[in-house]
Amino acid sequence: MFQCLKGQFFTLFATFFLTFTLSSSAFALAIGETEINQLLARNNNYQSNYGIPGIASVDYKLHDFSAKIGQTAEKRLELSGIVDGLFKLPNNQFPAKLNLTFDTVPYYDPQKGAIYLRDIRILNWSGSPQQYMDQVQSLVPLLTTSVANYLSSTPIYTLDERNSRDAMIKKIAKGIRIEQGRLEVDTLENAFGN
Repeated sequence: MFQCLKGQFFTLFATFFLTFTLSSSAFALAIGETEINQLLARNNNYQSNYGIPGIASVDYKLHDFSAKIGQTAEKRLELSGIVDGLFKLPNNQFPAKLNLTFDTVPYYDPQKGAIYLRDIRILNWSGSPQQYMDQVQSLVPLLTTSVANYLSSTPIYTLDERNSRDAMIKKIAKGIRIEQGRLEVDTLENAFGN
């Protein structure tokens, strides 16, 4: 009789343990606006140049970026920052500073355990000195393309495989959700084999 109860207890315990393990590993890693902004502050100094030889180019530096996550109905990530650039046209070159705001869609790359940005849209920009802003307007598409290439190839967040929680999340994470004020790496679907 005790052998029978012992077997049933073991089965019940194993079922409880398996259920608890699956439900506890089916959580989402939330990365908040504050953490994203801290990462942006640490890695907030990107320099590049971009252009069409002989027609127009810009040497620029991105800095002082900050993020707002999921604050609109579209649930996109909004970034604001400063672009200091040397804009070059065939007959003229001039320095200018742009205040740039754009939004984007973050996506999760499960192989790299990293969050990247894509589908970048310029929401608004302003700049100085004012005398060059008409000329800068024609170069904003070049600048946008260069910034988009950089942001789509450079992760804004990477899971740390030395951290046991992050290593587990990397194994089971499938996608990302945008919630107000945070990004959530969704692990629910993979945890149950979907």
